[in-house]
Amino acid sequence: MSTGAAGLRADDVMSSPVITVRTGTPVAPAAALLAAHGFTAAPVVDENGRLLGIVTEADLVRDRFRPEGWPERRTPEVVDEVMSGTPAMMRPEDDLADVVSLMLSAHVRSVPIVDDGDLVGIVTRRDALRVIAREEHSAEEVRRRRDLPERPARHVGSPRGRIVVGDDGSPGAAAALRFALREAARRGAGVEVVSAFTVPAPWPVVYGVPQVPTPRGMATEIERELRIRAAAAADELRAEQDGRVPGIVVRAVPGEPGHVLSAASVGADLLVVGSRGRGAGASLLLGSVGLHCVLHAPSTVTVVPSAGRSGGTAVPVSDEEPAEVR
Repeated sequence: MSTGAAGLRADDVMSSPVITVRTGTPVAPAAALLAAHGFTAAPVVDENGRLLGIVTEADLVRDRFRPEGWPERRTPEVVDEVMSGTPAMMRPEDDLADVVSLMLSAHVRSVPIVDDGDLVGIVTRRDALRVIAREEHSAEEVRRRRDLPERPARHVGSPRGRIVVGDDGSPGAAAALRFALREAARRGAGVEVVSAFTVPAPWPVVYGVPQVPTPRGMATEIERELRIRAAAAADELRAEQDGRVPGIVVRAVPGEPGHVLSAASVGADLLVVGSRGRGAGASLLLGSVGLHCVLHAPSTVTVVPSAGRSGGTAVPVSDEEPAEVR
């Protein structure tokens, strides 16, 4: 970091415990929560405390005020309808430089910190600014200023980590997802399933405003599909391993697939992609995307091969061993 701070980690600067919003919360109370605490965003969790997404000031304001003459549109009522999909998350022991890099590359103001599937903190850009403003040069200085105890010791031999896997719904992506889940279960890591998408340009119209899918709406729909596929893959793994499956979060991000996956892998232990994808010009895991990840992703990249296609019919995915390329 520019301050020269040495060894700073997420758990040195994160806010904890985290003030969260429960799924199903109406928009007005969620807005009141952010306004009362001066937050720009809050994590959204389910009844078990599992992280589902982030609701921001922009999410809550959007569609609440419409200029006169614009077509009427149903106003969202609960945070589930406006929240951003589950963001990239990081671990308490991850380098603060990686957390900041993720915030900048993903254009987000905060990153949830998750430990063994539990939301334990959140790091914001303001947390990083405090370190810069105070010219703190070590983790010890930061923890002393915050009156934090010494860092908790990690149990030796406890595998941990975060594995990112790309998913576009293709057979290649299905193979990559299965591999990522098995590898995460072996390591005791969590899995982040990421899909990239592009928003179609509006068709010109003579009268009125064209009804074009919004990035938020597309992300919500894609994440719903990702959860269905991830749950099915997890059920397969659960049957194989006597119920032991890793924690899974999903995220749909607008942008070019190679750039999206490379940014998502910041701070991750492994990025898993299929050898190729399918689809009419919208495949996430084309060979060129895999190559981009191999060349540019900051983490180790594993390419999982799948069988080819013949006559337009998908051939079952191969069980061939994947290749770790970096």
